[in-house]
Amino acid sequence: MKREDIRLELLRRQAMDQAARLAVANGSEEAFARLLAIDDENARWLGRVIRTIGWPRRSVTGEDGSHAAWLLAQHADRRPWLQRRCLALLRRAVRAGEASPADLAHLTDRVLLARGKPQIYGTQLVARDGRYVPRRLRDPENVDERRSAAGLESLQLALDQALELYKPPSPVAVRCRSCQGEIPVWLPEPGVRLKVECSACGSGMTLRLRYGRRAREG
Repeated sequence: MKREDIRLELLRRQAMDQAARLAVANGSEEAFARLLAIDDENARWLGRVIRTIGWPRRSVTGEDGSHAAWLLAQHADRRPWLQRRCLALLRRAVRAGEASPADLAHLTDRVLLARGKPQIYGTQLVARDGRYVPRRLRDPENVDERRSAAGLESLQLALDQALELYKPPSPVAVRCRSCQGEIPVWLPEPGVRLKVECSACGSGMTLRLRYGRRAREG
């Protein structure tokens, strides 16, 4: 595949990724299933690309193509081995001036959290009590110094921008298995168990979030 062909395909897949995520905002189960299918197909395709040419560098696919490759890797959560491989290749490309340090910061945080470790740049956010906060964060007192070195704005500015862009978040409505009433819940991080109680009937359940589905246990 020619360089320009790879770039155009990266941009096409990036557009599909973003359109699918916009559709999921409507809450449709069908839209969510389509999003997962797109993420999986993009991950498979990106895996073939990096086996052929390595990381899509700026000098090969342009700034926009390299950034699109990062987006596909960032959303390959169901293939953590691929994300780790992309992270190693992206790190080398950044050292060579061939990729974005900000993209590297985002993928670094994504991989760390997937491995059960705290993130270091605070790029990965979660909805809590009507606002956005960083997920588990190492050494929060010095996070802005690390973010600045990666070309990122301050963490507070990023949180303010997320609130402006996505609007104040709302809790998810979980249906009680006993009375079928709705329980408002701020979902836990993936892998974390959260006990909730129905205010209507007092019945309890445990939630555990997994990528691609939400599991409930009595």
